[in-house]
Amino acid sequence: MADYITDRQMPSARQAAGAGEPKRRRRRLLIGALLIATPLALLLIIACLAVEDEPLVVESSVPTVESALRARNLAKAVLDTLNGRRETAAISASEDDLNALMTLVRRGTPGVSGRVRVKPWLLSLKASVRLPANPLGRYLNLQGEVLPDPRGLNIDSMQIGRLELPRRLTQALLRGILNFGLGNGEGTALLSSVRSVSFNGTSVTVGLRSVPQLKERLKRLQVFLSSVRDLASGEDQPWDSSQVSAYYMRLLEIDRNLRHSVPPSLADYLGPLFGLARDRSSSGDPVRENSAALLALAIRLGDPRFDKLAGISLDPELRRGVPSRQPVHLGGRQDLCLHFVISAGLKLLTDQGVSTAIGEFKELLDAGRGGSGFSFVDLAADRAGIRFAEVATDPGGGARRLQQLLADTAAEPVFFPVVAGLPENMSKAEFEQRYRGLDSRPYDELVREIDLRIGRCPAYGSHP
Repeated sequence: MADYITDRQMPSARQAAGAGEPKRRRRRLLIGALLIATPLALLLIIACLAVEDEPLVVESSVPTVESALRARNLAKAVLDTLNGRRETAAISASEDDLNALMTLVRRGTPGVSGRVRVKPWLLSLKASVRLPANPLGRYLNLQGEVLPDPRGLNIDSMQIGRLELPRRLTQALLRGILNFGLGNGEGTALLSSVRSVSFNGTSVTVGLRSVPQLKERLKRLQVFLSSVRDLASGEDQPWDSSQVSAYYMRLLEIDRNLRHSVPPSLADYLGPLFGLARDRSSSGDPVRENSAALLALAIRLGDPRFDKLAGISLDPELRRGVPSRQPVHLGGRQDLCLHFVISAGLKLLTDQGVSTAIGEFKELLDAGRGGSGFSFVDLAADRAGIRFAEVATDPGGGARRLQQLLADTAAEPVFFPVVAGLPENMSKAEFEQRYRGLDSRPYDELVREIDLRIGRCPAYGSHP
């Protein structure tokens, strides 16, 4: 009897399975949580190791005229080789050349600094990128080394913050980033274009072979990025083709009315143009109208390729049969008008740092052999154009104020500074003797004087 168990006392198999189901459910939830939490925790650890509070590089070296000229030639040689215009090429660059390029990057992108060291046995690169405010750290610090190799590119190591990457992982990471950006394995082809790397003192020589398919891939990438940009911008795009076309037609009308023997002033165009912007934005957004007006001005009086840079397409009928543009002056000179208008157009498409760097780099190139010489007058026109675009697109009242000011009193002193006494046409030797470089104290003092002159113009007086 003691061993006898009734059916009522014995649990069924279904009851036993039901009792174990909550345990299995809890186990699955725990495993799922671990699968999610582990990668997140790993990413957090990596981020903590990669981001630091202090920059590895505080500043880059100062570019010289000679290195700026060399940078231009290097860029042309690399592009010619990769695009297949030259089958192979051996391209050399000194440590000073490479650091000058890093300085230009820093001037155009203030949050980035870099430094290159070239020795007979390796090239080392250190860079710091300032990050947006976050609790982990303020800087992403990178450093890596390239070794000489007669067979191709040999990246020995890379360190991101306190995180050290082995050689194979470094090369795989670089290849993956390039393949992702270029698509279809073109990053691998680009890295494979490096045939050899050698060092001689403080210079590096890279042997390159052409990558013909890369040219078409870059074109397709450009089209794709333009499409993504247009899709992402949506309703926030500061202009559209119809807006720009309206101002372009107004400029053509001004051209026809100003046909005479004396070259017209830029002020003759800005008055009617911003008068139209004032009328069109009387119950609308002055920033959008001013942006469209400036872009039309950059296309007509600056460079017709600005429409492609802006990602718009003017009606072909609008340009068909249009007479050639007559010379337009500013400060009595056509070149100053071009500096002003092109800089204002670039400001619409880029940030101020990049526009300023473009102007300075152009002046450095002009100071070399065959150029017109370094000109602080040209630089004043560049900076005035940038300031003009800033005020024209200021939503805090500057955009509407500029419309009213130009529509009523469109005279050059309203928007263009006095340039008398500013040095220009300086040769490379003269510029380096007097100012040494773009980061020297004498150079900075003269640039501050230019900015003070610009600030005295009624159009910018309340916009430091």
